[in-house]
Amino acid sequence: MKTFTLLAACVALALTVDTALAGAINGPKGAVHVVEARSTDSFNVTFRGGEAATVIVVGDGDTDLDLRVYDENGNLVASDTDSTDRCVARWVPRWSGTFRITVQNLGSVYNRYEIQTN
Repeated sequence: MKTFTLLAACVALALTVDTALAGAINGPKGAVHVVEARSTDSFNVTFRGGEAATVIVVGDGDTDLDLRVYDENGNLVASDTDSTDRCVARWVPRWSGTFRITVQNLGSVYNRYEIQTN
C-alpha cells in the first residue's frame, strides 16, 4: 500500500507541474504490471507533439527498475536509470506519435510496479 500511496503523490506532483499540457492521447493511463527478473517490459503510447509528457513508474521496492522512452525512430528521448525502482521521465515530444516505453528489471526477482502516463 505504501508503494501506491507514493505513486499517487508522484502523479499529483507531475500533474501540478502543468495539467493543461497532458501529452498522452486520450488522457492519462495507468496500470499495474509484473516484470520478471532480468527482463524488460515494453509499451507503446501515443503522445501529442508540443505538449509536456510524463511517465512515472513505482515498483514494489525489491529491485532496481530502469525507465526509457524512445521515439518512433528509435531515439532515446527520456530516461530514469538510477538505482531505485521509482522512475520519472519527462519530455516534450516534437511531434505527435507513438513512443516506446521500456521498464527494465535489473534484479534477480520479479518486481510488481505501477506505471502512469500523462
